[in-house]
Amino acid sequence: MYYDFFDYKYNIDYNGEDYFGVMHLVYMLICLIVIPLLSSHLRKKDKEIIDKILRYSAVLLTIEEIAKITWESYWDITTGHGFNAAGILPLETCSIFLYCLWIASFGKGRVRDGALTWMSSIGVVGGISYILFTNVLKWYPFFSYGAFHSMIFHFMMVFVGVLIVWSGYYRFELPDIINGFIPHLMMSTIVVPLDYMFDWDYMLLHYAGGVPVIETAGQILAERDMPFITTMIMMSVYFVAGSMFTLLNIHIQRKLFPYQDAKNSAMVSRNSHSRWESAGYKL
Repeated sequence: MYYDFFDYKYNIDYNGEDYFGVMHLVYMLICLIVIPLLSSHLRKKDKEIIDKILRYSAVLLTIEEIAKITWESYWDITTGHGFNAAGILPLETCSIFLYCLWIASFGKGRVRDGALTWMSSIGVVGGISYILFTNVLKWYPFFSYGAFHSMIFHFMMVFVGVLIVWSGYYRFELPDIINGFIPHLMMSTIVVPLDYMFDWDYMLLHYAGGVPVIETAGQILAERDMPFITTMIMMSVYFVAGSMFTLLNIHIQRKLFPYQDAKNSAMVSRNSHSRWESAGYKL
């Protein structure tokens, strides 16, 4: 099978051989080894180093996303398939990672808290799911631009989320269960109307395409003109997954930083205007 690195899927004689093949296993192994090692190496670096990682990642991944959209659109249009508005726009669940990177890099206050929490909860869940089920390998061989773009992006989703937790760059608290879901809610207010208006399935909020069990239920609900139930189910799944990972992050950080937690607890007991109480949690 001969192809150029930048060839498009329509020009490659490929039938998904790498999906759960040797190269897929190699990708999973690389992620399993490199992400913990790299995060462990960087976790004790100065906060300014992690600031730079977030900012450079935001810039470079944005440039790469624009390049990928341009490349894919060129091939879609020149091969007569037209602009793929249903699948190429940065409106997927994983696209939230890119927006959160910018907010985490340059934002402030609770907005920034929510972005950091989303990246370390739902973002990590999404990245891990993709690493296990690297769907791009169904259409592109491992050594191709289409595959590399997607694999690097999702590698970064997991790496950045893990680094934030392990380094203590941001200390998670119970109110972050809500804060971390705000980016998801904001994106859904844009995506859901578009999904219903144009019969798309961005963020899997219309048909839950590819989601085991829920996809089948989504098809039945769509036939009965009740796709909104699928939307609510998927939003609940995202919220539960994000909440569980946020609780896990709190537990991990309490093990990693026991002294700081004891100090913070003492400060909370003396400060009636703590973040907990301001968020409605009475101590």
